Amino acid sequence: MTGNFAAFPVTYDFTNSPESELFPDVCNIQTVEFDFTVKGSASTVYMYVARDSDGKCAITPGNTSGASQLLTEGASGTASAVFKVDADFHFDSSVANATTGTIYVMAKVNDAGGSPTANIRVNWRG
Repeated sequence: MTGNFAAFPVTYDFTNSPESELFPDVCNIQTVEFDFTVKGSASTVYMYVARDSDGKCAITPGNTSGASQLLTEGASGTASAVFKVDADFHFDSSVANATTGTIYVMAKVNDAGGSPTANIRVNWRG
């Protein structure tokens, strides 16, 4: 991750997560988890969820300025953060750069020293 918002597509990952499912076109987004395998110098992660890969059509939180969360440090340079979202999502094919089965987590960190790297998980209910 860097100090600028970047799009991280969230869809399914049958290779690493055999119980993963395609992101539904209608659901309630419960939480977004960041599991930093490399924390680096970052102490805060910022994020928002967008319908499109450009990040122009934000769903929540914090519109396109994002919400922030302090990282909880783990062992061996790891860290985590969880954002409560609780927002209804309905796929809208009229939004440019939107893809059915995918949402985009727009994320950045306050300090990209040490190349922070995270797995991002979105928990939802149908």
